[in-house]
Amino acid sequence: MDSITSHLGISLTNALGVVVSASVLYVAVAAVLRHWGRRMATTASTGTIALVTLVGAIAARATLGNAPTLAGGLVAIGTLVVLERVFGRWMPAVRQFGRRRRPGRRPGPAAVVLMVGGEPCEDELRRAGITEHALWGLLRQSGVVHRDEVGVAVLEPRGGLSVMRAGQRFDRQLLVGVRGADEIPESFFADS
Repeated sequence: MDSITSHLGISLTNALGVVVSASVLYVAVAAVLRHWGRRMATTASTGTIALVTLVGAIAARATLGNAPTLAGGLVAIGTLVVLERVFGRWMPAVRQFGRRRRPGRRPGPAAVVLMVGGEPCEDELRRAGITEHALWGLLRQSGVVHRDEVGVAVLEPRGGLSVMRAGQRFDRQLLVGVRGADEIPESFFADS
């Protein structure tokens, strides 16, 4: 019976340790994902998947300590859910406050033009950490079968690729705040 209790239970001190560990690791992993998340989502290579898996395993082990228990796991999950709820609810307000204090500065990564008129924007690809090979893969996933089909390809802040087809004029408002939009020829826009 003591064996079952030791696997299920957790002391108050250990529970506090799990809460602190889960909180610190949540912030650390969130910071890493904020910095590299778009690239990781865009070009999920075998190495990227291995890295994410290892980070998750290390974080789980560090959170639960030497003797993981069912109660410790529940405390860790509860802590992470609460943190995500708090950060998810309060971060937009914090970002909005930051924008008021520093006008003109966008928080986080901006959307960026990666391709115009079938030609990759080499500087922007390099800045985003995306190879031309990865760009071709993203275009295939978007249903593009020839590079001349691409009018403009935009890497979105969360890592997705938006493709506006060649020959279709589009609203200039769709590219407000997109880095590199000023390089798009006027003939691509509906209002020109």
